[in-house]
Amino acid sequence: MRRYFPLLPLLSALLLPAAALEWKSDKLEFTTKPFQVTQDVAFTFKNTAAKPVTLLDLQTNCDCLEATADLKTYAPGATGTIKARFTIGDRSGLYERIITVVTDEAAGPVRLLVRFEVPEISDLTPRSVSWNLKAEATEKVVEIVPAAGLEINFTEAQATNDAFTTRLETVTAGRRYRLHLQPRSTAESASAAIRVFGREKAGHDVVVSAYASVQ
Repeated sequence: MRRYFPLLPLLSALLLPAAALEWKSDKLEFTTKPFQVTQDVAFTFKNTAAKPVTLLDLQTNCDCLEATADLKTYAPGATGTIKARFTIGDRSGLYERIITVVTDEAAGPVRLLVRFEVPEISDLTPRSVSWNLKAEATEKVVEIVPAAGLEINFTEAQATNDAFTTRLETVTAGRRYRLHLQPRSTAESASAAIRVFGREKAGHDVVVSAYASVQ
């Protein structure tokens, strides 16, 4: 038996207008350097339509990423750039951020993806320690090792909760430290962030964090 397939969806797809803005890339990736404060980003495009295209809205999904366009309206054949600046702060790890571009010609917004890999300044092992309720309040240790190529002189550790005691031991100055942690009691639940303060040999101030809990 001969089968007939409807041509309407295919014809509709063929009749849809192509987007006027042709992007060189809609995805960018960056790896930042230690103590880098910001990372600049630039997406470039060209208006391939026969009429001007106006930018209606430009948004990001995080306050840490600010985006701007070089123009409001792009003439036929004109090129443009969406620039953005990522504020790194004390972040570390992998971050994905979206820039949403809305114009007067596209059926929907264009979403540009940026990935930022922010390396750790120091490795903390383990980063988090815990004790069971009513268990013995034994001392536990977090090893702190600056990233390869860095020398950091850590000098002080402070807990955000007085329920924990801290002691910072220098194993090898600039290269290896031990953070000794102990709860004063395990009778009740408690948690704290432990901030470890130091200075890198070039003069950069450093703060790294470990975490402790009784649960």
